[in-house]
Amino acid sequence: MKLKSLTGVIYLSLLACVIIIAQALLIVFRGEAFCVNEGCRIVEALTLVPPFYFNLLGAAYFFAIFCVAITTKYRSGTEPLLRIVLISGLAAEGILLGYQTFVANAFCSYCLLIFLLVIILNSFMGLRQLTLGLVTVVAQLVMFSLLNFDAAKDPLRGLTLDNGTYAVRRCSDPIKQLYLIFSEDCPHCYKVIEALEGCTRCEFHFNPIKGISADLLPGLSPNENFLPEINIAALKILGVDTVPVLIAKDHDGLTFIQGDRNIINYILNTCFREMPLLDGNLEDPFETEGGACSIR
Repeated sequence: MKLKSLTGVIYLSLLACVIIIAQALLIVFRGEAFCVNEGCRIVEALTLVPPFYFNLLGAAYFFAIFCVAITTKYRSGTEPLLRIVLISGLAAEGILLGYQTFVANAFCSYCLLIFLLVIILNSFMGLRQLTLGLVTVVAQLVMFSLLNFDAAKDPLRGLTLDNGTYAVRRCSDPIKQLYLIFSEDCPHCYKVIEALEGCTRCEFHFNPIKGISADLLPGLSPNENFLPEINIAALKILGVDTVPVLIAKDHDGLTFIQGDRNIINYILNTCFREMPLLDGNLEDPFETEGGACSIR
């Protein structure tokens, strides 16, 4: 290996180490890292390791390169180790580049600078080393492109309340579809379920927030593949942290009713009569006092 190339590795790795340490100090004293675009913040928000420790890890990596390069300069036999350390860094940067491209959908300018420094360091080791490293990065990017990260971001995408239904009580010629989000542990939910016996004008979907005993809904065919996570997600979207909650679906849209008394009044008014009453028996649809159980 040429002495000039090895000297380049020594000085560039030291420069990279200084840059990263400076970035870490900025995080300590300013509370945020320096970046010329918003991509850094987006990427940082998606990582489990805080940016400060990420930078310390990077500084340790470049310092290791510096030490191995110094050793290689004055003692033979450590060049293979230096090559392995450099190619490993390029492989790691390839993963980070793929993450930015296909997961974060944003590029961190600071991260790209570090990626460039690692490429240059590998180029000092010769064309063969650089080619091997770039082929590794390209292979990683190709694999990233073949993966679907949308499902990981939102595993419930494309699913509806029907996928969260444990069982359905069907009525002849129903005028509405009703979804009851409930918990087996909630006594207020039992009151609503008892009120549904004999319903003749509504199709009732039972959507528990977790698995339930088959004895709770006798005579109904359970859907063992139901997803209670959908029902929990629906409550979160509504900003509700109690059950029972009734979601009424008809041609006009959706109606949300919370609390056992409100739900029972709605059912009596809608599902047990030829025409719904309009005398205001339904209380505030989001009243919870005395008629709901917290799910927290």
